[in-house]
Amino acid sequence: MPLVLSIPKPFASPFSQTHINMPRDCSRFLTPSIINSRRKRRFTGGIRAAKLDYYATLNVKRNATLQEIKSSYRKLARLYHPDSSKKPGAEEKFKEISAAYEVLSDDEKRSLYDQFGEAGLHGEYERPYGGSQGMDTFDAFDSFFGGGNPFFGERGEPGEEGNLSIRHDMHLSFEESVFGGEQKIEVSALDSCDSCNGSGAKSSECVKSCHQCGGRGVVMSTQKTPFGVISQVSTCQKCGGIGKIITEKCLKCRGAGNVRSNRSIRLVIPPGVSDGATLRVKEEGNYDRKKGVIGDLFLVFHVDEKVGVRREGLNLYSDVNIDYIEAILGSIVQVETVDGLRELRIPPGTQPGDIVKLPNMGVPDMNKPSVRGAHHFVVKVLIPKDISEKEQALLRELATIKASHEGNYGRSLDGYKNSKSSSHHPTFKPGMKRSSSLWDSIKGILRGRKSGSRFASVCVSTPPILWKSKKTDTSLTPLLVAAIVGAYIFKLIVKTGCERFLEHKRNSCRVIDLSS
Repeated sequence: MPLVLSIPKPFASPFSQTHINMPRDCSRFLTPSIINSRRKRRFTGGIRAAKLDYYATLNVKRNATLQEIKSSYRKLARLYHPDSSKKPGAEEKFKEISAAYEVLSDDEKRSLYDQFGEAGLHGEYERPYGGSQGMDTFDAFDSFFGGGNPFFGERGEPGEEGNLSIRHDMHLSFEESVFGGEQKIEVSALDSCDSCNGSGAKSSECVKSCHQCGGRGVVMSTQKTPFGVISQVSTCQKCGGIGKIITEKCLKCRGAGNVRSNRSIRLVIPPGVSDGATLRVKEEGNYDRKKGVIGDLFLVFHVDEKVGVRREGLNLYSDVNIDYIEAILGSIVQVETVDGLRELRIPPGTQPGDIVKLPNMGVPDMNKPSVRGAHHFVVKVLIPKDISEKEQALLRELATIKASHEGNYGRSLDGYKNSKSSSHHPTFKPGMKRSSSLWDSIKGILRGRKSGSRFASVCVSTPPILWKSKKTDTSLTPLLVAAIVGAYIFKLIVKTGCERFLEHKRNSCRVIDLSS
């Protein structure tokens, strides 16, 4: 039956601050490399035998549980208590039992005792058999800081398995990244061998305690340096730090304790996953026989692109094409969203580049699924290159009306200046009465530019006078004509009278001859 995993939220990988940048064809995480130029350690001394074996004192095995240790301590305490036992040496035996129980009942003390022996509890070590007089500088540094790999493994000794975590690349469609979904994946991982239960031995009788480290998995020595006596602890090379030696290996795993197998996992993908996000699934990595732990599985998501849609955070962006008539008058158009076709209202007077959005049509927030972004549409106005004759006529009529309203008589529909129109028609401003046109015509008559034929012409354009009137009043036309005719007659009378007066004056003047 496949394993079902639900991933609540993204997890930042411990290998980087954001997510793991690895090649897509890489199937597992690489152990962070640490430059190690030290030479292979060599030890000439062995660990000194402990004064007391606390496990033997309490008559329990080294892998005994805390409950077994407590039960054995109670029995031995009643047997050797000084108040109830009269046996010789009962008091010393009771002290040893109490000391052993004090160490083994405390997890921290027991761990130190298992690794370093009784000397590890006091922090005092003696170099047995004289040891080596010289010491490697890197070994001295590692004795303080532990050395090795801080991510995988404790001391990074050769042969120690470190690639516990697994990387798996998952490809999602754009819709799956927005709404989430389920995927079934196959992961190749190192699992515990079911034949030997991870021990690596053919049977339990084939597992013996390592005689070199005494079953502790580590060996310890001390060396004198200019800084003082420094203790050196390293993994036992004989058993590889396990503390046990396999005399006959398992036939299936060949002593490794784990086998590679394909693991089927069904994942529940949360909504709102972004491209490159890394999610962590605990205890779905490789199995480490030495430590008895399982690594983690890191999933790196790669989201496919969607044509015409781009994502920025929780918002989506697309382009929408509309006709120029729709941009002027407004319209309702059908647009494609991640939720399907939706209606988008284009307001009148929309300009190219304006953004119209549909709220709650974007990407959900992974931490707050109820919060969702918007889908923004950038307006692109389409200008046609070829239109019918009827459309051209309508557009020219519309342009004429627009020019009349704006008083833009100097611009031709064909794109050049119309000098004739501009000379006969002044520029009008919307909302102003055109009575000044009549007064200009009367002033032209009264100025009386001299004409050879003594004829004065008046050009009156009635429509411009009343162009902006909301209601045309035709009763004003006779009055205007009468005023113009009266002014014209008055000018003729004045002009004729002046000419007769000047002619009479010339005739009445006498001619005087000054030569006589």
